[in-house]
Amino acid sequence: LLVSDRPNQFLCHYLSSAMVHGLRPTLLGWDSGSWLGGGSPKPWTFHLGAKLVLPLHYLAACGYSNDTLVVFTDHDVLFQGGAAALREAYRAAAAASGSHLLFSTEHQPYPEEVGPLFPPAPGPAPFRYLNSGMWAGPVGAVLELLQTLVGVRRGESLPALLDVYLNWERHTARASPTPRVYVDNDQTAYARLFVCRSSSRDDPRSPEIARGGPRSPE
Repeated sequence: LLVSDRPNQFLCHYLSSAMVHGLRPTLLGWDSGSWLGGGSPKPWTFHLGAKLVLPLHYLAACGYSNDTLVVFTDHDVLFQGGAAALREAYRAAAAASGSHLLFSTEHQPYPEEVGPLFPPAPGPAPFRYLNSGMWAGPVGAVLELLQTLVGVRRGESLPALLDVYLNWERHTARASPTPRVYVDNDQTAYARLFVCRSSSRDDPRSPEIARGGPRSPE
C-alpha cells in the first residue's frame, strides 16, 4: 500500500522498482485535480492523516482475511525483491522479534521530545527510532492499530473522517473543527503509541494502552 496524491521523482523510482520485481502496489489518495488543475492541493497535514485513514478504509472495505500480510511504504522506497522475498523477510524478522507488526527505523527521533523515551536499539540494529514510512503486518493487527491511531476507539467515525478528507475545502469553509488525525503528524501518532507501549512493560500502571489496546509496533 502507498498513499500519494501526485507524481514526483520518488514515486517514479518506487513504481519502476516495483514493476521490475513483479509487484503491483495499491496507490491510495491519488488526486489529479490538485496538480493538473481544477482543484486546490490539500494542506500537508491532510496528506499525513490520509496515511492512516485511507489504508484503514481500504483494508476494512476489502475484507481480506486477518492473516493477509500488508506492506505499507512511503514513496521514497526502492524494492529489491518480489512478493516472495518480502514475505520471507517479514517472516524472518517477525520470528526474530516476536512481534506481528514491524516498522522501519531511523537515526533521529520525531518528534524529538519523545527520543529519550525510546528503548535501546535491539541487538545489532543500527537505528533506534521508529519510522512511519514503512511497516508490515497481518491485516487483523493492522486494522486494530489504525483504528486506535485515527480515533475510532475514542468515538471518531471512519466515514466522517473520510468525508472530511474528500471534501476538505467545504469543511474548511464552514470553519468546522478539524479532526485530530488531520492535525497531528502520522509519525507523531506512531511514536507516541510505541513509547507508551514500551514504557508499559516496565510499569504496568503506565499508559492505559497497556490494558486492552492493540499490540504496538516493535
